[in-house]
Amino acid sequence: MTLLDSTTPLRCRLCGCLEVTLLGSVAPTHPAEFHTKEFTLQQCSHCDVVYLHPLPSANDLKLLYQQSMQFTDAHYTDPAQVEKILAYYSGAARNLGLLPRTGGQMLEIGAGLAWMSRACKSLDQTVLTIAQDVSAECANTCAWVDRYFVGAVDALPDRGPYQLVSLTHVIEHLANPANMLRTISALVQPGGAVFITAPFRPSSWRCGDGITAWRNYSYLHVPAHITYFSRRWFELKASPQFSIAHWDASHENGQAFELVLRRN
Repeated sequence: MTLLDSTTPLRCRLCGCLEVTLLGSVAPTHPAEFHTKEFTLQQCSHCDVVYLHPLPSANDLKLLYQQSMQFTDAHYTDPAQVEKILAYYSGAARNLGLLPRTGGQMLEIGAGLAWMSRACKSLDQTVLTIAQDVSAECANTCAWVDRYFVGAVDALPDRGPYQLVSLTHVIEHLANPANMLRTISALVQPGGAVFITAPFRPSSWRCGDGITAWRNYSYLHVPAHITYFSRRWFELKASPQFSIAHWDASHENGQAFELVLRRN
């Protein structure tokens, strides 16, 4: 693993510093004709993120999210798996203090099958659930969602304020995650929660270990997964609007993290 050799030092796309290191090349894992097959993973030692380079194009994103089916396999439909997923989100809502008060409202961004909305409805039928996604694939199949909006978050007609905003395995897909945090800050009420889950690192991987573990990582989805975040990045980019109330990067043997931000 060597520092990128360039006459013009490369800046980290996530924090803007010059501490960028090349991990290695990674091949597309999705069967589509993307704008390039030449992707690499790079790491910033300042904000401790690992990210994909180059960014997927607008057409790449359309192929991934609007021209393909994402929620048809048994991982999402098998009754035992559904029970397991709901148990996780219901537990998170209870144990992390995420459940909106009686009659309160929540927003699920990049909702898909809207698991957190479903969990909150199962715990309190009075919670108003709003879901958003750029794909219409699940818009008519989520009876637990009161309003399902298909379109960009910026065009969402329901502006809150929300007691809970949930992004579960969503933020890693975003080209500009810091901009999303700024958008959310205007939607969530003071003291409200933002719940985020996402891929973290291959099990036991540490800075300096190189690319091998990443190429075998179950969450290496190229080019769908753009960024693998760190607590440090959220400390840098979520403040002053948010404070970190909870961080746990031990999920799935260290392969995924769970985060709660509280609106200041």
